[in-house]
Amino acid sequence: MRILACDTSNSTCCAGVYDDMKPLAYELSMEQKTHSETFMPLVDRIMHEAGIGFDSIDCFAVTTGPGSFTGIRIGLSAVKGMALASGKGVIPVSSTLALAMSCEICEDTDRITYFVPCFDARNNRVFARIMNGKTHATVIEENAYDATELAVQFKNMLGTKKPRIIVMGNGSETMRAAFDEAGIRAEYAQGAVILPQGIAAAALIDPKPVDGASVTATYCAVSQAERFKK
Repeated sequence: MRILACDTSNSTCCAGVYDDMKPLAYELSMEQKTHSETFMPLVDRIMHEAGIGFDSIDCFAVTTGPGSFTGIRIGLSAVKGMALASGKGVIPVSSTLALAMSCEICEDTDRITYFVPCFDARNNRVFARIMNGKTHATVIEENAYDATELAVQFKNMLGTKKPRIIVMGNGSETMRAAFDEAGIRAEYAQGAVILPQGIAAAALIDPKPVDGASVTATYCAVSQAERFKK
């Protein structure tokens, strides 16, 4: 399956073309510009580099959140437009799963390894999930969490087990404080970001493209404007 994988859900944006996970072209942007300025030119560049048109794409894969409300909307709008114009389907992908699938275990051990992909949601909150780093099975579902409460929930789940825990993403420092307080030892990769191959890999876990119009955002929280509306 040839996939155009896209992400604008957080501070970086990226896109890549993969043919059954073989990379044809990809790019990650860390520019300090809005994704509305950088994303479509980035897609144009990778399509040109891959030497293909949208008619050669089997489907799109796009992160639907959680993350930046504005960023998510930019990516979804762009991908929906491309899907409609090309008549292709879309595979929605969780941002936390895409982040986890963008990372690999470099030094494997016999211990259970847990991944904690997380994005900063401010005020001691994170968008996160906790999953088995080898099987990718989710053990604590994706949601918006108070970091302290998530740490307590995870500690209670672990009991006496001492697994290897790898926390990744820009919510790492928030989780570090919460895990330290809970007495949970972990490794931290604050600089880890969503990569195109992570999106494609997540999409291929259950590759069932749907009509782009039916794809919706996964915010896991209400916007700041909605919180203070009352």
